Amino acid sequence: MANSISTSRGRPPISTRVIRVGGAIALPAMLRERGVDADALFAEAGLPVAVFDHADNVIPFAKLGELAHLAAERTGLSDIGLRICMQTGPVTLGTVGCLVANAETVGAGLASLQSYLHLHDEGAAPYVQLENRLAILGYEVLEPDLIGAEQIVFGALAIAANLLREICGVGFALREVNFAHRAPSDTSAFAAHFAAPVRFDADRNAVVFDAGFLGRPIAGANAPLRDFLASQIREKERLGEGEVARDRIRRVMRTLLATDCISQDEVARAFGMNRRTFARRLQENGTTFRELLDAVRFDAARVLLRGSAVSLEDVANRLGYADVTAFARAFRRWSGSSPAVWRRKNVAVI
Repeated sequence: MANSISTSRGRPPISTRVIRVGGAIALPAMLRERGVDADALFAEAGLPVAVFDHADNVIPFAKLGELAHLAAERTGLSDIGLRICMQTGPVTLGTVGCLVANAETVGAGLASLQSYLHLHDEGAAPYVQLENRLAILGYEVLEPDLIGAEQIVFGALAIAANLLREICGVGFALREVNFAHRAPSDTSAFAAHFAAPVRFDADRNAVVFDAGFLGRPIAGANAPLRDFLASQIREKERLGEGEVARDRIRRVMRTLLATDCISQDEVARAFGMNRRTFARRLQENGTTFRELLDAVRFDAARVLLRGSAVSLEDVANRLGYADVTAFARAFRRWSGSSPAVWRRKNVAVI
């Protein structure tokens, strides 16, 4: 029954999503430093090690997770995802990173990151959210059962911290870092890299900082370059048809769900449409808003239940349900079991 949501409603399999090598380019060197045969490990994952020769090369997102998982096992580094990305910054995100670094303000740069990161990384959805006087930059892996997902998240937040340090400039410091995964055996590298309190078993993957930085101009931003990059990116941003359209809509919905703004009107607005036009486009693509929302909620629920110790009450609230009973009823319909039973059977271990 769980597969009915993940396949019959048109989600492209995770194997079709790709990611630029980007920030993970240091992986082969780190393997060799630890005495691991990089060529053999990559071959085991079904990839040539040469694919990591250039940051612009792309690999399946799931293969990156598999590589990171194998690398953690063979090196004994349960935080290897963090370690290989600790020296990275906006440049590793390619055109999207360049656009972010040349935005007028930090807030505008992060808005571009939220809108366009999928051009670099198709397997996850970033989001920006305000909570009182704090800004949240989050990262949600779209496939909750992906092997090595925690290592990808460790690396993504390492890059996020470096990106923020670069575009925010003097005086910037993180307030907190959250991981919706269990703590690895050694967390010292996390404390050193983030220089802020790090919480594991949280309800999200995110870095937290003072919202006042969002209005800060980015030093050295090049306006003509920014306009050129934005025009190039917008040209690639047509909604498309079929599975491509459904996948893009789900990505936007996942972001809006993380920011508590999920509604058909909000999703339609994200694509520059009114509710009626958007509903017609969904119908043309063989789906409905309710079907997509169920799929997005099911994915998000499995991430929270499998990778963290968040209470069922908090999971229900995070997904927009009035109470645990309503959430449990929906989850049973999706998966065939209660959230508590599913969690016991699928608990993640790092």
